[in-house]
Amino acid sequence: MKNAGIFILGFVCGAAALLLLLTVAASRSPPTPNLKPPESITVLLFPPWTRTDTPEAVTVPAKRHGDVFRRLIPETYYGEVTGDYPPIVADAKIAHPDETQTRVLVREGGKNPAVVSVDGIHYFYAKNEPDVFAGATELIRIVRELDYQKQNQTKTE
Repeated sequence: MKNAGIFILGFVCGAAALLLLLTVAASRSPPTPNLKPPESITVLLFPPWTRTDTPEAVTVPAKRHGDVFRRLIPETYYGEVTGDYPPIVADAKIAHPDETQTRVLVREGGKNPAVVSVDGIHYFYAKNEPDVFAGATELIRIVRELDYQKQNQTKTE
């Protein structure tokens, strides 16, 4: 009978330890993705942030890669997003020199860096730099500006 009590106590302690390990493992944030430098970047804005009803992807010129890329680099874990909030504002495709591609979904983060994901499940605040006031809004502004310039070049040619 004495051995049965020790057996039950050992079983309960083992179950508690396993439960604790599972809880800790489930609450850990995933590792922050490491984006390789871009060779090219295209960004598709989602309505209502587009200039037209039929949005087209905008190719970012090489001289503006830095402005766009730094608003897409994951830095601090935000969490999982399962609903419509925060809203998706853009879908960026980054081609790398080694011929791989990374797709980055961009969500509005308010007065914060953009909220970005490379897998559509785990989201991260994008790189937080002192001159970035609202990353998603600034990304939208840059892409709309590039699209406007492209449209005006096409009309004058």
